[in-house]
Amino acid sequence: MSTVILKSGGWLAEAAPHLGANLTWLSYNGKPVYLPANSPKSLQNNPFVHGSPILLPANRTANGRFCFNGQTYTLPVTEPSTGANLHGSLYNAPFTVRKAAQGKVELYYRNRGAVYPFAFTLTVTYQICGKAFWQSYTLKNTGQAPMPYTFGLHTTFCAPNLFKVPLAQLQEKDLNHLPTGRLLPLSKAEQRFVLGCKPEGQVLSGYYTAAGRTATVGNFKYTVFGPFTHWVLFNAGGKSGLLCLEPLCGSVNGLNTPNCPVLKPGASVCFKTRLLPKSAE
Repeated sequence: MSTVILKSGGWLAEAAPHLGANLTWLSYNGKPVYLPANSPKSLQNNPFVHGSPILLPANRTANGRFCFNGQTYTLPVTEPSTGANLHGSLYNAPFTVRKAAQGKVELYYRNRGAVYPFAFTLTVTYQICGKAFWQSYTLKNTGQAPMPYTFGLHTTFCAPNLFKVPLAQLQEKDLNHLPTGRLLPLSKAEQRFVLGCKPEGQVLSGYYTAAGRTATVGNFKYTVFGPFTHWVLFNAGGKSGLLCLEPLCGSVNGLNTPNCPVLKPGASVCFKTRLLPKSAE
């Protein structure tokens, strides 16, 4: 399957329309920024720890089931160990290329029920503007009824020497990695995530409410725009050379919470992220 190349300002990106519009390669001045997929097999074995896969719904949905406006909807159980739907199915949906230029590409997907039981379109734009790399996602409800949703990005960085991320409170989770509903203060270790620390050698696996929009990942500032409300941290045990900083709109298992985001018929919501080298500030 063909990919689309973007190259400008020291950035080199490779977008894969056939793999959920994921960025299978992103580097700056020759050094990878997102953990690259070195082979099709590595993507097949674990599609979420390469690039920046799109999550809709985000993270886990308990029992692959949720109720909305008196109706029960089901999603496939993709994590048998917890009985949950994990990360939805949009991450490998086939997008089409609408526009492509040296420093910009626009990708498009129309859902008619294949990846989620509501009608929507998603327009994804990757663009290099000067020294900044932008990712934009416009979700539109094209159905005749309100659409509940959660949205996230499983952004997987190559493990940096230092990171910091603006966290507010920890969402307590149960043995199936589902939030219990309790919010807890940050531990001393988690307070260091806010102030800055090395990720390697630490086990990161937590859900947090957001206290800000800009994280530092090595030599880059990672800023999110739009109605993102949570951060998820994950590094696969701390010895895998990766760091996932996942911005989420809505919480984990958010489809089963009273405050789940809802799009009215015909309404749109836009999410953006920006990567900027600290040297360009």
